[in-house]
Amino acid sequence: MFIRKKKNRSGTTSVVVVDKRGGFFREMKTMGVSSDDKAIRALHLQGKKWISACCGDRDMFAIAEKEQEEKQVTEYPLNNVENI
Repeated sequence: MFIRKKKNRSGTTSVVVVDKRGGFFREMKTMGVSSDDKAIRALHLQGKKWISACCGDRDMFAIAEKEQEEKQVTEYPLNNVENI
């Protein structure tokens, strides 16, 4: 699955989640329509989140970042201990 930005005749842009199987494109979900670049980027991110929630894809960079944050949270109190 991937996200397609499709220009409309009215000048707006549609953001659609598309799946290609057997040589055919199938629109899975329409995220929205906008003419504002900022809103289009937000719809694009929303589409990425929908794909990861739908398919169960895991982003290895997000997982590594979360592990790093957890490590810092657990090490911080231990580094601040003066007497045991």
